[in-house]
Amino acid sequence: MSVASVADLVLPFDAYKPTPEQRVLLANAQARLVARCLRRHGVSAAPPMVAVAAVRAGDPGNTRRYGVADPAQAALTGYHLSRLDSHGRPPRWEANLSKTARTHLYGDSADSGCISRAAAALTRGAQPADWPWLAVQDAETLEKAATDPAVVQAATRWRACMVKAGYAYPTVEAAIADARWNLDQPTVTAEEKRTATADTRCKWESGLVAAWFAADSALQRQVVTGNPARFAALRANLGSRLARASQVFQETR
Repeated sequence: MSVASVADLVLPFDAYKPTPEQRVLLANAQARLVARCLRRHGVSAAPPMVAVAAVRAGDPGNTRRYGVADPAQAALTGYHLSRLDSHGRPPRWEANLSKTARTHLYGDSADSGCISRAAAALTRGAQPADWPWLAVQDAETLEKAATDPAVVQAATRWRACMVKAGYAYPTVEAAIADARWNLDQPTVTAEEKRTATADTRCKWESGLVAAWFAADSALQRQVVTGNPARFAALRANLGSRLARASQVFQETR
């Protein structure tokens, strides 16, 4: 498979994961269920709805799976990720709730809480699926792919390219982990942008992205082929939750 840009970085496991649009549907359906639950307890507050654009902005997808690989993004934000949380909503919307309202939200020993109830409502009747297992496999194929001979050779070329550009990092992870980049703060320095831009250029020129992606894809295809029942369950589980989420927005109560 030819890999010319980050748009080509579509892995076999991706077909079983929720898309950004689907994640928004699930998140907003859960937020609506939480709001309904809180109203039944006399609490008018509700989680904010999530926008697809915000989720996309906060989720790099596979563009950072092999280290920063998007030249345009590197020039704009260096090694920094968006400050949005995983659901694309401002953090801690519930911070202004009263203690009683928070108890209704999170639950206690006598009540599971509105968040847990909403999550359970979306999964009720769905075929069980082992999403943590998929996450483990996802991490393992990435790690194992890094040891593929073609990837090792490409990584050597990447290091040489970086040295030529004036940056001596032993690994792609070391470049991101440079203490000069304070990734917990929003400030992105000009030097960080220059380094990340050189990093992405070297990744593509060395063939590192293409080699790593090829090895990663091959390993994921093996996992999918070897575990048809697990992946069928994942697909069925997601389909059921999406159908239930759609129903939530058709209900009036």
